Amino acid sequence: MTKKLRMQIGTFVILGALAYLGFQGAHNFSNYFVTVSQYRHQLRRLAGMDVRVQGTLSAQSVHYNAATSTLRFSLVSNGESLPILYHGAMPNEHFKNASAIVKGEMDSHGVFVAQKLEIQCPDHYAPAPNATTEQ
Repeated sequence: MTKKLRMQIGTFVILGALAYLGFQGAHNFSNYFVTVSQYRHQLRRLAGMDVRVQGTLSAQSVHYNAATSTLRFSLVSNGESLPILYHGAMPNEHFKNASAIVKGEMDSHGVFVAQKLEIQCPDHYAPAPNATTEQ
């Protein structure tokens, strides 16, 4: 095998690997999360996979067990509800009725077991009530 042919094959392999990584990155970025209703409709396809699910945290569904650091709640989206089980610290009271993203997978009992919980608190992004802008 000539040196030129080996160089061409090596270049082809590297370009193929870069194209694959670019495609995977674009695919993962475009699917940052699915809504509760999308998750429910695609449950068979997403079974056994770590998935990010977004919805509104239902305030009346929140139950926290301090002894086991277990938080149970439901995410809702477009009339669909998803029961969530999360082991970790209890967020502050501002998380109720806020938009949330959970990362995890469905267990055999139909409960979504979340390893990660991200709360989006809209009040953090609102201007202060008496704020004035300087010009």
